[in-house]
Amino acid sequence: METTVRQNDVIASNQRMRAWFDDLIGKLRADELSLESNMATEEQKQFYNTLLSGNEDEIHASARNSSSLYFIKNLVFDYFNELKSYNSRPVKLALDLSDAKILVWAEIEDNDEATEDALILAEAKANAKYSNYGFHISSTIIEKSDWLPVPPHYQSVIA
Repeated sequence: METTVRQNDVIASNQRMRAWFDDLIGKLRADELSLESNMATEEQKQFYNTLLSGNEDEIHASARNSSSLYFIKNLVFDYFNELKSYNSRPVKLALDLSDAKILVWAEIEDNDEATEDALILAEAKANAKYSNYGFHISSTIIEKSDWLPVPPHYQSVIA
């Protein structure tokens, strides 16, 4: 009985693997047709030209840029959704983005513990989800009475 279960698991795993490869090959063939017919996007052309060049440094740099864009975009999205869920809104909010981290500059009303807690929890939840991939948020939270300007390298989200 146990042998039959293992055999069925192996068969199912092989079927999933075969379906994945068939799908991948189908997508590659579609891209090949797009490139041959000059219907490919500039992004597709650049991607395949990088691969075809054989330059491993460029290939890995392209992959890193792509993964950074993916993770940073999702990190920001999840952070904002989490912050929104607390129904708290800072007076000012600004971001500084890099390849692997997001710096947050938040100004809150004096003694607004609820918004401060929301900012801290939103950061913690986003970091818990993305830190294993090397991406994180680091916040600076100030109160209105501190009279500190948003640093010039930050981009305002809420002014």
